[in-house]
Amino acid sequence: MVRASDLVKGKTATLTDVEPQNEAAKETDKEKAALAEARLSLRLSEIDILKLKSGNQQEIPVAIEAEEKIVIETPQASPAVETAPPELPILTATQRPSENQNDPLLLEAAEETGEGDGIRMIYKAAKRYMAHIRTQVRKGESFQLEPALVYINNVLHSSHDMTSQIYQLTVDYEQEDDYYLSSPINTLVYGLKVAQRMGYSESKLIEFGLAALLHDIGMFRIPDTILNKAGRPSDSEMNLIKSHPEFAVEILAPFAAKYPKMIRAVYEHQERANGQGYPRGLKGDEICDYAQIIGICDSYEAMTHHRPHKKPLLQADSIKELISSKANLFEPRITKMFLDEISIYPIGSYVRLNNRNIGRVVATNKTNPMKPVVNLIFDEKGIKMDPPRMVDLRSHPVLNIEDSVSFEDLPA
Repeated sequence: MVRASDLVKGKTATLTDVEPQNEAAKETDKEKAALAEARLSLRLSEIDILKLKSGNQQEIPVAIEAEEKIVIETPQASPAVETAPPELPILTATQRPSENQNDPLLLEAAEETGEGDGIRMIYKAAKRYMAHIRTQVRKGESFQLEPALVYINNVLHSSHDMTSQIYQLTVDYEQEDDYYLSSPINTLVYGLKVAQRMGYSESKLIEFGLAALLHDIGMFRIPDTILNKAGRPSDSEMNLIKSHPEFAVEILAPFAAKYPKMIRAVYEHQERANGQGYPRGLKGDEICDYAQIIGICDSYEAMTHHRPHKKPLLQADSIKELISSKANLFEPRITKMFLDEISIYPIGSYVRLNNRNIGRVVATNKTNPMKPVVNLIFDEKGIKMDPPRMVDLRSHPVLNIEDSVSFEDLPA
């Protein structure tokens, strides 16, 4: 078995290579990386998911091995943001291994794509994919990444409205009965919004998306009796839970040569800027950007959704806790990007105004996060408005949000 620490530190000989020493070689590598990124962007933009349905003559895209070897860098030696990303697998529409020809998960990923009601179907299909991965992990068997690439590609190339609706589903599913299937999808959607805000290239967004979706895959090795325990886990149970980053790296080892930063991000997503995270107690910029983005989005997701051993916090309360200067959990620049996208009052949260009206946030204002667009549902007496009234708080200086309201506390 491949050890997580060895894989991340670059001790696995098959995944290492000597970095170019002269300027000419470095320039050649940069040109190769730029060309690879352009090819990847072109291939991904050409993918028409609706044409991948069963029975269509177009071939299903699969990943092809990258020709060059990848260096797995140590956290101490690696910069926070890479200037020249390694060549990633190229998705093509002309080659596929025979075992993928009738892959039901890949076909399902293709068939569930669309606007409107189809978005909810995409979300459910992604959950079924995660359930499939859980089954494979527990059986000690392999799984394909192609369906994940399809989901990530659709989020990245969707219209603004589609992205907003997918984002909204992460709020609507807060009463999920299987937290460890829905949580990674929620974290993926939150994380991609932040990563796009960071200005990542297409190839980086793809690899980041894989890391975000699979960051908790190590949890699938932990018994459900521990994960679903109603009370607080014991010390021994907590130690086992804290082993999930190592488990994840071991599970994802077959993909390490293609996606080295995915491996590192998954390994470090529980590290914190103040050095109080795990498994290595890294600090500040020792933690890669991908891991920090996943970490803050995963923490927020965990705070705002039901879990077996704790009740969810209101979104606004969760964000205030995350950005507390005393906590110092994440680098300020990462926190700022998170706030720019998620906002103090996220889309889907319920708020009470100072005139006692209650509404649901439907859009955020990045220039003034305290003044979102609110769809007013209940008047000051708690009577449901018919029809609801849309209010952009920026246009109403005297109206302000007074408090957040949980779904359970809405008027009957």
